[in-house]
Amino acid sequence: MQFKDVIGHGPVKQRLIHSARENRVSHAQLFLGPEGSGNLAMAIAYAQYLVCENPGDADSCGSCAACIKMKKLVHPDVTFTYPVAPKEKFSKPKSVDFVTEWRKAVIENPYMNFNDWVESLEIENKQGSIAVEESADILRRLSLKSVESGYKIVILWFPEKLHISAANKMLKIIEEPPDQTVFILVAENHEKIISTITSRTQLIKINRISDEEMSSWLVHKHELLPDAAKKIVHRADGNYREALLLLNHDPEEEDDAKLFLSWMRSCLKFNMPGIAEFSETMSKTGREKQKLFLQTALHIARECIVMNYADHSMIRMDGKELEDFRRFAPFVNKNNADEFVEELNKAHFHLERNANSKILFADLSFTMNRLLHIK
Repeated sequence: MQFKDVIGHGPVKQRLIHSARENRVSHAQLFLGPEGSGNLAMAIAYAQYLVCENPGDADSCGSCAACIKMKKLVHPDVTFTYPVAPKEKFSKPKSVDFVTEWRKAVIENPYMNFNDWVESLEIENKQGSIAVEESADILRRLSLKSVESGYKIVILWFPEKLHISAANKMLKIIEEPPDQTVFILVAENHEKIISTITSRTQLIKINRISDEEMSSWLVHKHELLPDAAKKIVHRADGNYREALLLLNHDPEEEDDAKLFLSWMRSCLKFNMPGIAEFSETMSKTGREKQKLFLQTALHIARECIVMNYADHSMIRMDGKELEDFRRFAPFVNKNNADEFVEELNKAHFHLERNANSKILFADLSFTMNRLLHIK
């Protein structure tokens, strides 16, 4: 992966390239950014630049032997660590045990999130983690000399999942690594990383993708018309993973915004047949479509709050959609907005952890009935 394959973040790319060309590469860096921002993609592009045989002023060459290997994620001097879980013959699993699955998942979507990865592992309801066995394996990898590049690079994805025993075992080598060893930690939540790890890293902040950069990417890479790209950009809110889900959403299916309004009417009137029908309908859709619906609901809640209390230039709706939701907006007000958003986020969280969707949406409907009557 080259820098040109990473959406936006021009200043970050320039900073990383400049540090490499000036031979001022920090031995431990934390690429911190929200889901869908491209922090993993950026880390891989940076690693490729460091091992590239003919790096240019703006990117790796993309054609040397090192770049070709990086494209397949098989460069011997760039290794990956990521959360895993016991499965079949791997009672004490390490990242290397799932390297085939990892390469496939990342090549297909370097903007994937943690739950995408866990789902691809097919580990049922287990939550992946990075255990002490992985730390021992990292130490073993770094004890070997580099094979082709001057650098030995370890990309550690989701340090939030590091066991404290694993983190403690890695502290010394992160603080005093062998010469030309680079740790790149790729994370979403700074607060969930053990402080003794973060204190030893240089922070590289990856922000959400700007609307302009996302729109341009969708138009040129996915051949969308500008209006269609604009609609996706508004919903995705800087999250390219979310944009991909919206891009692949079947346009012939019932529009989620219309479904949301119908659901809200049933909740407001406490229409039990309507609530039951809604919950049944949602339970028959796939989990990703259920999550997309909740993302739509969160987007609508945000728009209602903006309509009620903020500068209207910030509204991301137009046309009939804007007209429909102007009438609904008063039901999301200063006295219930925080809880309204919180409940939608909680539902999304529980869906990602395999909650029974029929029960979840029924329960959420009852909560919405109460919130919608708060004036």
